[in-house]
Amino acid sequence: MLVFADCRIQKEALQALFTYGHVPLLCPPHPSLESAVASHPDMLLFPTDQGILSHADYSIEGVSLTPIGAAVRSPYPHDVLLNAAVVGEWLVCRPDAVAEEILLYAKEKGIRTLPVRQGYAKCNLCIVSKRAVITEDASIAKALMGEGVDVLQVRPGYVTLPGYDYGFIGGASGCDGKHVFFNGDLSLHPDGERIAQFCKQHHKEPISLASGALTDIGSLLFVIQ
Repeated sequence: MLVFADCRIQKEALQALFTYGHVPLLCPPHPSLESAVASHPDMLLFPTDQGILSHADYSIEGVSLTPIGAAVRSPYPHDVLLNAAVVGEWLVCRPDAVAEEILLYAKEKGIRTLPVRQGYAKCNLCIVSKRAVITEDASIAKALMGEGVDVLQVRPGYVTLPGYDYGFIGGASGCDGKHVFFNGDLSLHPDGERIAQFCKQHHKEPISLASGALTDIGSLLFVIQ
């Protein structure tokens, strides 16, 4: 399986992904985004079953991308055009900030838009399954629990993101369908054991990819070749 990752991902984590049979594709930075998140996949890409949406002025060597119409720029919320997440039958996003193409795609596929205040929706969502997620964000947790999704809400502030006070659990993780990978050592998070048990409860194996604290790298986005 292909997995999009920040070009700055640790070599240790990169090698671990190879060990599990995945082919990492490294995302170069986008010049219009803040440097700390400029190469984060969840700021640059939105995978669909019809292709991968991206910014019109962005490219990854060897990868076919479908451009959106709006131009990305900083500051927030103009930088979150692609920062949305599909959880089962719901599109979790800030509708007034996300790209029109994502909203249209969801409508065509019968995926209901679930509005949240948090524009960094994908950053804030570790998607364990179609019916289970992990998040630090209270508004996302409330919205998804209201739709019957099993939500594990964890303490904020224990994921690092160089350049910011902290990052998010969604940005430090990704699921390939069998495993939930964490960029760092899950046991160092104060809710690490709860997170591991939640993954196992939903028939996913939690995998720590590297040593040290969990670090937000803009999610690991897995796509089928």
